[in-house]
Amino acid sequence: MKKFGLLLLVLLGLLLFACDDGADEIVDDFDRPVRDQIDTADEGDSGNTAVVSSTTADFQTTDCPFDMPRGYDIECGYLTVPEDRSDASSPTIELAVAIVAAPDGASEPPVVYLAGGPGSSGLDDFLADPESWEFSFLQNRDLILLDQRGTGYSEPTLDCPEFAEADERDNPDSLCFDRLTDEGINLMAYNTQENAADVAVLRQALGIDEWDLLGISYGTRLALEVMRRHPEGVRAVILDSPFPPNADTPVDEVYSFTDALAQLFADCEQDDYCREEYPDLENVFLDTVQRLNDEGGEVFGDDLVFALSSAFSDTSLIPLLPYVIYEVSNDNFDALDEISAEDGFARTKYQDDEDRSDSEGMYNSVICHDEYALGDYERVETAVVGNIPPELEGALLQGTADLTNLCEYWNPMNAVDNTAVSSNIPTLILVGQYDTATPPRWATLTAATLPNSTVVEVPGAGHSLLSSVACTVDIADDFLANPDQSPNTSCLDDIEWPAFE
Repeated sequence: MKKFGLLLLVLLGLLLFACDDGADEIVDDFDRPVRDQIDTADEGDSGNTAVVSSTTADFQTTDCPFDMPRGYDIECGYLTVPEDRSDASSPTIELAVAIVAAPDGASEPPVVYLAGGPGSSGLDDFLADPESWEFSFLQNRDLILLDQRGTGYSEPTLDCPEFAEADERDNPDSLCFDRLTDEGINLMAYNTQENAADVAVLRQALGIDEWDLLGISYGTRLALEVMRRHPEGVRAVILDSPFPPNADTPVDEVYSFTDALAQLFADCEQDDYCREEYPDLENVFLDTVQRLNDEGGEVFGDDLVFALSSAFSDTSLIPLLPYVIYEVSNDNFDALDEISAEDGFARTKYQDDEDRSDSEGMYNSVICHDEYALGDYERVETAVVGNIPPELEGALLQGTADLTNLCEYWNPMNAVDNTAVSSNIPTLILVGQYDTATPPRWATLTAATLPNSTVVEVPGAGHSLLSSVACTVDIADDFLANPDQSPNTSCLDDIEWPAFE
């Protein structure tokens, strides 16, 4: 990888060559909105494509590869980077970028959004519901959307249509792996470290002096890696539902569910309504799981476990969980439909070829490269058996078994820096009290080595706080306005919890 100081000098030299007004005007460009910087690069070109070059990346503006949502000013382009920076002869790949102009003018540094998954599309996350992105802190900040390598509109995509096409006899993961490798894609290059380098060169290719990072779920892991390896130009960071590299993910994913269950049972017991309507909730739940597994009928007890695990991530569904447990205990299995939202946070593997929201191959590549080592199943089994209710062992160990088997051939973990990230960059950490995908213990772990961080745990909440809890938007707005000060969190006092239904 090239030194970024050299990269910036090359970029400045190219801009100096392109402009007639001297170095002073070029330096001033860094304080102008992102859109204006790209437009200036376009002036004088014979065509309508701007090119900002560097020794490691090119950015070209293009027509947007999607239908433009009405009322939004968006400019699109592609960032060209090496697939594998450790290989001098590596082919290049193209990363899709969209810049949403600030409605009130870009008077503050831009915000770059790092999507979760891993494998989610940053562009699709916005396009699915643009109005939900009208956060107060984006009114005067450009929003930069990046489809990380292997995802969304980026090329190549690691999307796996095999999941929609395979029959029960096939292994879609294996079929997808074989196709991608046959196409010459170096799957080992699709990992968090390369992702972080992509983010760093995007800032330089756009000529941005400083920006703020907004990561959600896996996007927080990526943001932390940028903070570790490429802190230049990062003014402040928001980690919504943090996923730190020093978490013991295979083990913690088991305990995150049992921790959330314990919280649910305790909150129900202390709430007069819940205690009266759903008495002895813990034993009812465990007895139901065991009975349904033993009966092997229409619904297994493990199905109830999986449904609750997913529902804990959705703040709006958490108040329903005691009711659903009781209904299922009385064999009303239709109640499960009430917590099985189609837009929930569980990773869907069944989608058509036009759906760019989720890249299964990128998920596999990152999770296997960063998280799962050979022998993890035995290690996790030793750690949790006897420490969690036996009724839950089968369901909670199934995911570990599946991923351990997958990662035997798909990017087995190798030489990954999974130590804690230490940084003085101002950081806001948001976490939901019931989040099973990125549990509260991970927020504490993340903050331990970030001395300028503030942890905000939201009562009664699940995953992805900015999209589900209005109070967190106000907190983020206050934080970005003055990142060196503790944000005002008084709105948390207005959240009424418990509020079971």
